[in-house]
Amino acid sequence: MSETGSDSAPSGNPPESDAVRDPLNGSAAPIRRLAEYCLHLPGVQASGILLTDGRHLHQQYAAAGPAADRLEQLQVDLAEGPCRDVCRTGTLLADVPLTHPQYRTRWPHFTPQALAEGFTATTVVPLRHHGRLLGALNLFHQHRRLEAAYIGACQVLAETTAWALAREQELTRARTHNAQLQTALDSRVIIEQAKGVLTERLRLPPHEAFARLRIYARAHQQKLTAVAHRVVHGPADRGPFPRPTARSAEQEDEGHTTRG
Repeated sequence: MSETGSDSAPSGNPPESDAVRDPLNGSAAPIRRLAEYCLHLPGVQASGILLTDGRHLHQQYAAAGPAADRLEQLQVDLAEGPCRDVCRTGTLLADVPLTHPQYRTRWPHFTPQALAEGFTATTVVPLRHHGRLLGALNLFHQHRRLEAAYIGACQVLAETTAWALAREQELTRARTHNAQLQTALDSRVIIEQAKGVLTERLRLPPHEAFARLRIYARAHQQKLTAVAHRVVHGPADRGPFPRPTARSAEQEDEGHTTRG
């Protein structure tokens, strides 16, 4: 890992990320790899990535290289900085001279900290997939030292990473949907089982058995599935709807006969 402020390119294997925040589950891996790989590019001293869902920034980023973790966290905390801007606009920022007064005014807290860390320029590439903005890649370097060819390479890498992020998000949504469907199916099954138990236990038609389950759940402020589970798996002589004793069954039969 190069020293802060050095222009030399890193050699050997890329260093481990200084930080990866991952509330979005599997998306940590591709952005970590992108942040680390960018350190191989001549002139790049540190790199960081912020993610967005198009409406707001997530508290997730990857950082690699000296001080990148601090600078990415600073942008999250202060809601200012080049990576934050690109996450909002989707517009590439190339070779931005942080020493220029314009950028001291534009990012009054971020710019002095970046300069103090030894970086005099930054380039930010949007992470985009099929027109959808997923985040931004922040490259820290020295002014006029990052060639256009390397910026183009970063754009290709960013697009590839954005594709991987989009796929991971699609898989996550699919897993969530499948889990919701399975939960709904499991709920339906236990409720139908409880209806069957009550139909046999209390000699009720299925629709009345279901009505009693609902009334009991509402009266006791319990979930219908929880009541159904107690009926199916709990003891028959205790719980929400205990099996009538022989004497109470006889009395109920007599009442039915009398009313008839």
